Amino acid sequence: MTKFFLTAFIILLLFSGCPDTGVQPKPNTLLFVVEDVTCTEVFLKLSLDPSEKQRTVTLLRNDSTVATITMVSTDSLFVDEGLLPNKAYAYTLSNGSWKVTALATTMDTTSHNWSWEIDTLGIAYSMLYDVAIINDTLAYAVGQIYVKDSTGQFDPQPYNLAIWNGQSWKLQKLFANGFPPAINSVFAVSAFDVWFSPWFHWDGRNFQEIPSDPIFFGIGINKIWGDSNGIYVVGTNGFIAHRSANGTWTKIESGTDLDFQDIYGSGDEVLAVCTSNYPLGRGIYRIQENTATEISSYPIGYQLFGVWFHQNRHYYVVGDGIYEKRFLSDNAWNNGPLDVTKYETKKMRGNGVNDAVVVGAFGECLHWNGKNWKSNRDQTAITDGEYESVAIKNNLVIAVGWYGSNGKAVVAIGKR
Repeated sequence: MTKFFLTAFIILLLFSGCPDTGVQPKPNTLLFVVEDVTCTEVFLKLSLDPSEKQRTVTLLRNDSTVATITMVSTDSLFVDEGLLPNKAYAYTLSNGSWKVTALATTMDTTSHNWSWEIDTLGIAYSMLYDVAIINDTLAYAVGQIYVKDSTGQFDPQPYNLAIWNGQSWKLQKLFANGFPPAINSVFAVSAFDVWFSPWFHWDGRNFQEIPSDPIFFGIGINKIWGDSNGIYVVGTNGFIAHRSANGTWTKIESGTDLDFQDIYGSGDEVLAVCTSNYPLGRGIYRIQENTATEISSYPIGYQLFGVWFHQNRHYYVVGDGIYEKRFLSDNAWNNGPLDVTKYETKKMRGNGVNDAVVVGAFGECLHWNGKNWKSNRDQTAITDGEYESVAIKNNLVIAVGWYGSNGKAVVAIGKR
């Protein structure tokens, strides 16, 4: 995603005299920064010199007053919202005797114009759980894919990996202890650093079986996220673990026995969501180093299956609805404007704040272009089944799941 970071650093030296005493105050410094933009918002940062305790200023946008701001701390953040995409705005900060200006241009929206192809893999009891896109001609999908053997009989050993070359899917079996287990998650740190659950690793040349650490005993792994500093895995019974760059696993205590369904990171922030059916429960956890802390899920009353966000700009959790916050410190998760589908939603991923997708039950596939949502279900519908996961990279989307009462793995590929 291309973002416009327009900054205007303005140092104001105020030498105005005091009318009552004639005493000249010390020069004061104010920093005025257009810190970030989305399609409909501009984030303005105002910083006082530490010597000042308070200052009241008027903020104008294109000569119209937006707000009167009383700054009572060193840094203040003001969000101007409800703007038009791809439009330049001039901001003026004033207190009557002086004024300074800064320019910002909002991001453009992305295209909703996707074309889709739907394919199925395997026969009965097949399912795909997760997918990772490397580039336009390479993607990995994982799960359990059953086929008939060379004699036409049902093969009891499933394929657990499907590799896309840009045109078709090739099935492969990765073996652990002599058997190809179902693989629930895949995450690509890079094209040469790809994890398949924590049991297999691709180094750009070979698939390697990774010895299981004792902390994984009795645990099902549901999702992976990571970067060059290591990977996190989450799973059943409140399980969270981190693998450092040197290969050491550390279990992170979560304090819950709910099953974690998803994990995602942006900047230096990592969030995970967990849920249960009976009794109905859900949780959102922030992971910092080797500590997991539950944060508010108010007023969400149902299950959560996915999380995606851009740090300090917009946070989303999905499940029985799509919920959003601008900042984690906001009091409540907002569902009203995001009540755009009647179907259960499972996962969300994005290129950026103006280009994201959500998938879920009955083939629901929603695209967010920075200003509004559009459903692609007229092309991606599944009459009996759901998409379990989704990946998006540039102008390519791949959603995976299952289809039919007896179960076939389903893949939806969207191109723009």
